[in-house]
Amino acid sequence: MNGILLALLIYVMVWRPRRCLCDEGEDLPTVASQVQYGVRSQRDLMGNVTIDQVPMVGVNVYDTLFKSGRNNESRALMSVMELMQHGVQSFVIDLEQRSNQLILRKSNVSFDKFLNVLQSYVNNSDNNLSANMMVLLLRISTEMVTKKTNQSSPAGSGYNSSSQSVNMTYLLDQNLGRQRIYTPDDLENDRELGQTYNTNGTSKVGWPTLSSFLYQTKRRVVLAELTETSNKAYMPYVFNGSSIMNFDLNNATLGLPQTINQIKALSEKSWRYLEASFTPADIKVYMDYGYNPIIANEYAADNFASISELLNTTLMWSWEPNEPYSRTTDRNTLKHNLVAYNCAVLHYTALNSSAAWIVDNCYTKHRGLCRNKGNGYLWRTTVSYDTYFEFSESKCPNGFEFSLPKTPLEQLAVSQYLANISSEDTNLWIDMNSVYVNDCWVTGGPHATCPYQRAVSKRNFVKMITPVTVCSFVILIIVCYLNFVRVPIHNNRKSWKRIVNEVSKWEVDGVPS
Repeated sequence: MNGILLALLIYVMVWRPRRCLCDEGEDLPTVASQVQYGVRSQRDLMGNVTIDQVPMVGVNVYDTLFKSGRNNESRALMSVMELMQHGVQSFVIDLEQRSNQLILRKSNVSFDKFLNVLQSYVNNSDNNLSANMMVLLLRISTEMVTKKTNQSSPAGSGYNSSSQSVNMTYLLDQNLGRQRIYTPDDLENDRELGQTYNTNGTSKVGWPTLSSFLYQTKRRVVLAELTETSNKAYMPYVFNGSSIMNFDLNNATLGLPQTINQIKALSEKSWRYLEASFTPADIKVYMDYGYNPIIANEYAADNFASISELLNTTLMWSWEPNEPYSRTTDRNTLKHNLVAYNCAVLHYTALNSSAAWIVDNCYTKHRGLCRNKGNGYLWRTTVSYDTYFEFSESKCPNGFEFSLPKTPLEQLAVSQYLANISSEDTNLWIDMNSVYVNDCWVTGGPHATCPYQRAVSKRNFVKMITPVTVCSFVILIIVCYLNFVRVPIHNNRKSWKRIVNEVSKWEVDGVPS
């Protein structure tokens, strides 16, 4: 019986199909596991990057979903869920008030339902493997926030009876949850406790790191209002976007940095967003130059899948296309060489002064990439050529450490440094490997452990317990079958008794002489 219960439990927890909004037909292609590993590695290696510097891709919900006249509410919400599942982390949402309800611009989709989809995604991805930060950028067409909660309003109504304005605080509490939202008060508290940073270190005007945001304070969502109608007294959960963000339309007014000093100056600007209609080529350029692109291209319902062209060139800003790729080696090669394709190099292409990560054999000898300890935009290469396992801080020049670029701007600084020294095409070791667990990319040398070891062990446990469960189930069936089948072993009891009596006559009691 224990075997049956265990088998059922494993089926329910592991193999039972799960339904989601996208099960009824998807617009976007399924995300390949290879892309998932790459995006996850970027997030993990940015643990010490402040949340205002985290690169992310966004969409303008009105332009991409409703501008072309798309009115299918359920289909639009499915598309929003798919975008989140593909790695989109920012949404520009134009809101208008209709009949005491907030509605997404020129649609029939209420803001409540959009928040429900976001809440569903956040709840389903609330684990170390999948958690990421989400940003909602609101543009509100009319004043719709209550100045003060009216106690005479009907209980649970969410509206102010005197002004008939939507209570944004109530709306967010009911459809998303306060515990998920990082508020201006949370930021103020973190700054008072010295838990915020900028490019120069601890700062009273900085932001928390991504690791602290996701895993310590356990927040997931940041909200900002872009039309300068936000007031802390009206919307205490929402930031005033004009005071914390650099949000551009169509043109990057902050410029495209061309020198190391310009790169560092741009990095000191928080939340750099650029909303525009992009091509796959120019969206990558803006991403590489430190901007968070907001896709404002217009898509009809029948061509929405083409947005994946823009997503594919931006979601992985670090790895080359088709990386991280798990390479295999034939047996003859393994007999004569040490091979472990579990380390990463930064591949520099001199023709266009670009850099990206690729997987390489840890036993190949390359130079290494070193970062200045006090300035993340100053880089040097080592003189000697070594395997990945031979690298340590001692190989780097004084004041530098073996490291890797953790943001697009840092990677841009590496490219400019290599261009300035007229480097040829080259591969440089960076401090990243998956030696401990395949496809789990970590920093900190070859002995760094995978943070998902426990999750991997659970998967291995399921694989190990499955044969035992099947055998237990088969044995149980056999036992049950035998309980219902009578074996005629007692039909000749009298004959056996007679034979036993005859034999006993020849037996002698006592001790042999």
